[in-house]
Amino acid sequence: MLLKGEINKRLKNIKLVVCDVDGTLTNKDNEIGEQTKFYVKKLQEKGILFTFATQRIHSSVVGYAKELGIEIPFMTINGALIRGLNGSVLSKAIIPEKKVNKALKLASKHYVRVALCYNDDILYTEDNSVLKDFMYRLGSNYKLVDSYHNYKDQVLEIIMLGNEKSVIKQIQKRMNFPYRLFLTARYYRSSSRYGVYHLEIRKSGTTKKTGLAKLSKHLNVKKDEIAVIGDWYNDRDLFEFGGFNVALQNAVPELKFMAHYVTETTNEEDGVGEFLKILYESVS
Repeated sequence: MLLKGEINKRLKNIKLVVCDVDGTLTNKDNEIGEQTKFYVKKLQEKGILFTFATQRIHSSVVGYAKELGIEIPFMTINGALIRGLNGSVLSKAIIPEKKVNKALKLASKHYVRVALCYNDDILYTEDNSVLKDFMYRLGSNYKLVDSYHNYKDQVLEIIMLGNEKSVIKQIQKRMNFPYRLFLTARYYRSSSRYGVYHLEIRKSGTTKKTGLAKLSKHLNVKKDEIAVIGDWYNDRDLFEFGGFNVALQNAVPELKFMAHYVTETTNEEDGVGEFLKILYESVS
């Protein structure tokens, strides 16, 4: 971490704040802190922008964007979609239909559950309905469809779930072949359900880091003019971008190690608001 004097010096250059949502911006009740709401508005008056970079789908954070008055694009599905409230799309990383078919065949062959993520919905079939109970995608709109046959052309993410680690790892290997040139499949164990394994598949080169690079270019904002805030492993991509890194007190140790500033408070205590107050005082 940086010394206080160096922190204040760095913060004077900030023009954009990019914040994770779950575990960072929101508390356990899915609410944004009052201090955050206040300082987002105060910073906007000074020309400092605020937006999201989240694993959630677009529709699940629209309410937050309206609440905070965010007019610039925000990143969803870990950078697969960058889109604003007005519907304008800056970037959209669609998985080729051929690769969607491959994933569906592998899921059927190995008896794992599978769902398809679109802009505003997570699609599932009756056979895959158990996914809703195991996926940590707060605020998402789940849509039941008869089959995936007519829903393969605009897929932004494929999510698989299974009970056997070896099977999920095998599918991951097949979907990453060859050398992750077309797709990137990331495996992880559920943090809330023991013995449940997830696989997230997106178009190669689709991360919060690459999404932020596109957004910063669009806004004409330099790396040292960007502050990012996060709490979880998938926020490492944001921290690797090279701006000013802020980890909440409840963040995983890896992020705290990478942070320039660690808040004294958690997401339950409006840690984002704590940092925004410091930023506002530094630029005032």
